[in-house]
Amino acid sequence: MQAIVVTALGGPEVLTIGSAPVPRPGPGEVLVRLHAIGVNFSDAERRRGSYDPPALPWIPGNEAAGVVAETGVGVEPAWLGRRVAFWAPRTSGTYAEYACAPVTALFDVLDGVDFATAAALPVQGLTAYGLTHVATALTRGQSALVHAAAGGVGTFLVQLLLERGVTVLGTASSAGKREFIRELGATPLPYGPEMPDLVRGATGGRGVDAVFDSVGRATQADSLAALAPYGHLVFFGEASGSPAPIHPDDLYGRSLKVSAFWLATDPPERWADARDELQRLVLGGRLRVALGASYPLADAPEAHRRLEQRQSRGKLLLLPPA
Repeated sequence: MQAIVVTALGGPEVLTIGSAPVPRPGPGEVLVRLHAIGVNFSDAERRRGSYDPPALPWIPGNEAAGVVAETGVGVEPAWLGRRVAFWAPRTSGTYAEYACAPVTALFDVLDGVDFATAAALPVQGLTAYGLTHVATALTRGQSALVHAAAGGVGTFLVQLLLERGVTVLGTASSAGKREFIRELGATPLPYGPEMPDLVRGATGGRGVDAVFDSVGRATQADSLAALAPYGHLVFFGEASGSPAPIHPDDLYGRSLKVSAFWLATDPPERWADARDELQRLVLGGRLRVALGASYPLADAPEAHRRLEQRQSRGKLLLLPPA
């Protein structure tokens, strides 16, 4: 099969197209013929060796959608031929024509959901769902600030918060992205030292009840400054670097909370109901999946460049050979 095979860590140029054996599903796994492959920032971090450096040679990727081609021991044969999507954080290899995934991680893709849409839901859709339904429980009348609100997770997060009746503000780095945030129904804001004042201006001087921060070190101080009393800062990424340590003395004045969220904390079965709910929100027109650019598998380096240069909006996909 064709695959992106990485033999040295480094920049996007290490993502080279090559050939690799078709994997075989182990116990509890299925082999999926891939039709759409999700590109995530964690793929770039692993490629650089800055996060969970992989053993080489390495086929990147852990999110995709396609059709089950083979089942492993212990898997119901009824999965054969089914349209599925998945995210399998402790496996790798979706930058290819075929990949294996645990059956417990599978989305059973509903009729009416295409492969591109399905490939956008496992990482970013479920992360946004976890942030709104598990890490926090904001209700109607409360407010939130979402950093990188025009990105993959941010787009879902804005919409799921609005679905709960939350007033949403969202940051982005360009005028075009901020206009997109406005189209989603949130109030767009720029990054920069004036951002906390803009947040307070938009919330009657109070600040927001929660900040969802995937940027990390660069936005940390502004995120804390934007919180209302009893506000909650949730980190779920660190695109600009790891956040600095926070002393409790910095939290007492407004009784603030700081936490982190990672989708893989729970086993994949934990998200079974969420997989169906996300798809039904899409089919009902209540959740818009913002698909960005799609690239042939061989153009994976360009997809990573756009991702790292903040030139993308919505979900980036790779398309294996038909």
